[in-house]
Amino acid sequence: MQLFVQLVQSYLFLIVIALGGGLLLSDQAILLAPFATLFLQIIFFLTSLKLDSKKVFKAVKNYKMLLVANIFMLLVLPTVVYLIANLIVPEFALALLLLSAMPTGMTAPLLVEVVGGKPSVALVLTLTTSLLAPLTIPLVVGTFAGTAVTVGALTMFWSLVKVIVIPFVLAQGVRYIANGKLDKVTVYFKPASLVLLCLLIMGVVAKQADTIMSGIGNTLLIQLAVLFVFVAVLLVVGYFVTFWKRCDERITVSICMTFMNFTLAIYLAGSFFSDPNILLATVLIIFPWTLLLFPFRYIARNLVCKMIVK
Repeated sequence: MQLFVQLVQSYLFLIVIALGGGLLLSDQAILLAPFATLFLQIIFFLTSLKLDSKKVFKAVKNYKMLLVANIFMLLVLPTVVYLIANLIVPEFALALLLLSAMPTGMTAPLLVEVVGGKPSVALVLTLTTSLLAPLTIPLVVGTFAGTAVTVGALTMFWSLVKVIVIPFVLAQGVRYIANGKLDKVTVYFKPASLVLLCLLIMGVVAKQADTIMSGIGNTLLIQLAVLFVFVAVLLVVGYFVTFWKRCDERITVSICMTFMNFTLAIYLAGSFFSDPNILLATVLIIFPWTLLLFPFRYIARNLVCKMIVK
């Protein structure tokens, strides 16, 4: 619990610093923008160094649940989210599409452990959705947001391969060569990743600083309200996706579906979308995550799961 609190506090502090730096010091922060790809590659590399892919896949052998969860999270969910959002809040539809198309975030296993789920399942979903993302994201985004993207699907695919697949393969190669000698230095990976994420956010926000600053006000409050509803709905829907499974596994899928990789979303929003509202949404998502996780934990563990057991 203490570790999770520290994690959330770090992210919140990070968002404030990064947003403030990108908006108020845009002339200086924009110098970081060309290094966005490199920053994300290093973040994925450091994260992948902590993943032993062989042990991860051995931990879970329920391939039916994994298949259903991956298809739903990467293809069905963004499709449904975009179609509904385009009817209700069309000005935020593309932002919600991008967020819902993201793979599971790298902190999901920790969050799953906090809420009483199965970290082993979360690890597998994190790995599988991340490796499939270079295929699914260009497909989904190209289908529904082709005119809003500044590059083609193939360009986006290769960009995702460079920031996800290549760092993962390199990290697994380093793990193999190191043969268990990395454990002593993994404690430094998180702070290093947080610093790089801060630099990444500052750089991509600085590119849209003037537009964002001119639109801050009611739009920001409305966007936050939409994101709160979005996260709440994902938590509920995610719980029922694998309705035939036990409560702890259903909680796990819910967390993995809701807490997507916002670092990747920030990178894609800053690199391939011209609408600053999309970028802002990928950054602001951290606030509903933080404030809604503990109510979800209480409801799932103390109310819903106990009712199922009875």
